[in-house]
Amino acid sequence: MRKMFLLVTIVLLGAAFAQADVIWDFNYTSVTPGYSASGTFTTGCCGSPYTVTGITGTADTFAITGPVSYAGQDQLLYVPQFNGSYADFAGISFANANGVDYNITNLASGNWINISTLDPGGNGSAAVAVDMTVTRVPEPTIPALLGMGLVGFGIIRRKLSV
Repeated sequence: MRKMFLLVTIVLLGAAFAQADVIWDFNYTSVTPGYSASGTFTTGCCGSPYTVTGITGTADTFAITGPVSYAGQDQLLYVPQFNGSYADFAGISFANANGVDYNITNLASGNWINISTLDPGGNGSAAVAVDMTVTRVPEPTIPALLGMGLVGFGIIRRKLSV
């Protein structure tokens, strides 16, 4: 029984580590006032660069509707930053509910944003510098699984010592 419980715990922990998406909080504000966004990126696991598969939040007070094809995006998120930016030149693109497309890009060793209302082709000719932060959101299932495993181990150990 004890061996079975430990085996199940190890399998569950392995699955949690191998399959879990990674959630990142992000926000930016433009150096020249007027543009801001905050929300979350969802990526696959396992090392930078991460591929962004989902984006939620708000951009310029409108809900973000998800990733889009704008400005030749490749949807790669670099944490730690690559040449001072969380994106490469191709960038991370998304749209808001107002129909505006955005592309977070690295144009000159830093975080910049292309906006479709300023630059319909996404050529970077009207990009705006932004102050941006990205932080990883802790995955709650891993500590929970570890806790359950420790509690189970304690129960089994207590039964064996009685």
